[in-house]
Amino acid sequence: MAQNKFVKFSVIIFVIGSLILLFGKGKWFPDFYNPQFMGIIGLISAILIVLPSLIFTPSTSSWQAPKQKALNLLQNVLVISLLLSAAGALGLFQLYKVGFEYDKILHFIIPSLFIIVITYFNYHWYGISFRKSLIIALILVTISGFLWELFELFGDKNFGTQMLGYYGEFVSEDTFWDLIMNTLGSIVGVIIAIMKIK
Repeated sequence: MAQNKFVKFSVIIFVIGSLILLFGKGKWFPDFYNPQFMGIIGLISAILIVLPSLIFTPSTSSWQAPKQKALNLLQNVLVISLLLSAAGALGLFQLYKVGFEYDKILHFIIPSLFIIVITYFNYHWYGISFRKSLIIALILVTISGFLWELFELFGDKNFGTQMLGYYGEFVSEDTFWDLIMNTLGSIVGVIIAIMKIK
């Protein structure tokens, strides 16, 4: 299936941004940047965006409209989530200094979106019952929330990033509230999925 323009444009943005980070001069970037790590993550993000269209292909020559819509939604939500996270890494996470918790907003929005889209995808792609689709989505999103915290720990320990806490400070408090916001976002996602998909 041909990828939509939004997906293609996003892949180009991630690749170009990654190349600038990887091969640009250190003085181009703010002190809180880790250009090499951010560049590698950007390239991985581009791969992740394309991956669903490579993994999920039609089993017959005729493409069923509900499946196509499910795959488009999955890719679009993946792109939106990665772009929001990238915007944070590029500077919006710094807004906590003026009282705007951009990080917490993402921990609410992203789980909510993925609960909805994974439920929709399982329901229409695999023909799984709505209830099972919702349970699977909830399990995957919950696990992903914990894995993200481990990813932040891995980055801090091995690449010198400061993803945990507020750039290395108040780690326990920040992680606790990240998980709380993940939970609240998931609850909202479940409610919306019940109202809109079922």
